[in-house]
Amino acid sequence: MSSGDFAPNGPRYGGMNPAVSGRPRPGGQSDAPTPTGWIIETVVSPFHCLYQDALEFHKQSHLRLPRSEAEASRLARAAFLLYVESGSALVHQAAVELGRPDLAAVLADPAHPLALSDVWRLLPGVLGDPAISGHDPKSPPWPQFAEVLALRDLWSYPGLPSNRRAYYHSPRKDASYEPLRAHQAPPDLGLTADSLRFPLTGLPRDPYALRPRDLDTVRGILDSAIDSLDRRLSGLLTRDARHRKEPVKMVHGGE
Repeated sequence: MSSGDFAPNGPRYGGMNPAVSGRPRPGGQSDAPTPTGWIIETVVSPFHCLYQDALEFHKQSHLRLPRSEAEASRLARAAFLLYVESGSALVHQAAVELGRPDLAAVLADPAHPLALSDVWRLLPGVLGDPAISGHDPKSPPWPQFAEVLALRDLWSYPGLPSNRRAYYHSPRKDASYEPLRAHQAPPDLGLTADSLRFPLTGLPRDPYALRPRDLDTVRGILDSAIDSLDRRLSGLLTRDARHRKEPVKMVHGGE
């Protein structure tokens, strides 16, 4: 949608209530608008919407990095969440549209949400494609994808303060500080590389340490996960670009 979809004089922005403006005025006149113009209807694909937004923030984070690491990191965090949510939308939509209704309700019930990793794992069984092959959770991209989802979970379920310690390094006390790298950690702190970053992907556990290069990793892993799942489903997941289509039809016009 564009900014023009919400007129500045509408109720959203404190404009006149239509229940009031439509009342007859003295003299029998009414402020009720006369229907005119055309109306189209579309079926939104949240995957397509969120993934495209993630790409834009991803691009902007790279552009901002030379000027401000903090601003680039802020954009990177937004893009990261959008990438993960686009993947969530993809599998939940596929479960409802393509799966058996009784099984799809288990995977796509917002009142009783399953872990996203389980939805990705169970989707082929819900769809019941006879050509589905076995799933090896130890083969790429699934261990890497598990770390992407684990990072999102760290943000959503932060836990105790002891689980949220982050470290920053500077060559001088009064200089700027950057996220600590494993090779910079003195032995007395007892820090390991895995306590700072995930071992397979290198993604930082500290949200402030996320950078555009980490987004490159996340996007590659998400795309590989989609491709891998689609192969297991014999192309059913993305057939005819169904996951991106947003069909449009005219529902009213020309009065």
